[in-house]
Amino acid sequence: MSAPTQRPSVVYGRPVTTDGVRNLYSGTKVVPWTPPVPGIDNLGITSVDTFAVPGVGEYTVPFDGYVRVVRSQPTSEEWSKAEVYTNLIEMKMEGSCEELGHITVTLNPDCLSTGQIRTPFDPYAGEGPAAKACRMAVGAIFDMPKLGLQLANKEPIILTIDDVRQIPPAGSPGKGQIYRMLPLHDVRRMDDSPVAYVTSLRFTMGGYLPWERFGEERKEYGK
Repeated sequence: MSAPTQRPSVVYGRPVTTDGVRNLYSGTKVVPWTPPVPGIDNLGITSVDTFAVPGVGEYTVPFDGYVRVVRSQPTSEEWSKAEVYTNLIEMKMEGSCEELGHITVTLNPDCLSTGQIRTPFDPYAGEGPAAKACRMAVGAIFDMPKLGLQLANKEPIILTIDDVRQIPPAGSPGKGQIYRMLPLHDVRRMDDSPVAYVTSLRFTMGGYLPWERFGEERKEYGK
């Protein structure tokens, strides 16, 4: 479950270093309206994705799994002014349906999946004027062995969370910003036409998971 070691060929945003950054697990205290020090958040995640496979059909699949997200040093100690940059360094989600079989979703090692948390330029995010918005551009691999397919997105999947009042935004619902359909390509023929599409994606970022979920080598705990 280690992060890719080679430099990705596609970088969607700002890289964030993991050097000297503590892993954070269950029991980590999160203080609302307060920019936190850098950390690697080991979080649960669930999602409900809808896939359209031409000639097969359209199917909605629930997923459950985890993500590991490294956060940068905030640009300010003041919540309303602080910006935080993020990189997804690991992801694993699993789901299934009868028609598509078991599906495993992981990060595409050829992409650096990046994001940002900041106060929006307008107050669409929620009631609190200082509530932030979170977005992340993700490159993923969808492994569908029943169909003999391993699929990847060439356009980034944009995951968004509004009304962020704490960092990380654990427990917050989010949405994949997909305009009608997001093409998925066979990894063996990335320049050919798409073979499937994601037509809807909604997710919820879960809370911190125990270190045992990730193995002895990640036992370090941030207080």
